[in-house]
Amino acid sequence: MTSTRKVLIIEDEVLIAKDLSYILEDIGYENVGIASTGAKALELFRNHKVDLVISDININGNMDGIDTVKAILEFKEVPIIYISAFSDTKTVQRAIETSPSSFLTKPYNERSVQIAIDLAMANFNKTQQNLENNEVFQQLTQREREIILLIAEGKTSAEIADQLFISPTTAAKHRNNILAKTGCNNTSEVIKLLYS
Repeated sequence: MTSTRKVLIIEDEVLIAKDLSYILEDIGYENVGIASTGAKALELFRNHKVDLVISDININGNMDGIDTVKAILEFKEVPIIYISAFSDTKTVQRAIETSPSSFLTKPYNERSVQIAIDLAMANFNKTQQNLENNEVFQQLTQREREIILLIAEGKTSAEIADQLFISPTTAAKHRNNILAKTGCNNTSEVIKLLYS
């Protein structure tokens, strides 16, 4: 028998958070906690086994939902569903940069939550399986994996350096190591090997 999937809810509106929690329970998921701030979300994430994160984009505190998700993903890769009433281009672009598995707009209902979760789990599992079974990906170090995934998102060496808190020279060195290990002439060839 499969164990119940555990979900962390990041939402600062109490009524919405409780409603989501009830919906999750109704459709067979376990809510490990509700966080109204990024700091609380990180604490709950580190202290519980979490299989899925549902995060509002606009939350209280120093970090919004997108910054919180970035911090969570540095700790462990999990499927992410953003939930928001706001869908301006800039916000959506920032959200896309964290590679969410699904997106849920307010107002939502039980059916739309279930669809978003099913889609998130399928998208996440497909990506994970493809890379876990990929011989090219397996021969890279953890840092090289992070870098090639950022390159696949279209990031430059300077942007990668900023995001990973390393120097552009170090980012370029990792890029060269990736090419040497894979025998590719450029990173486009590496990405084709990873996703073909």
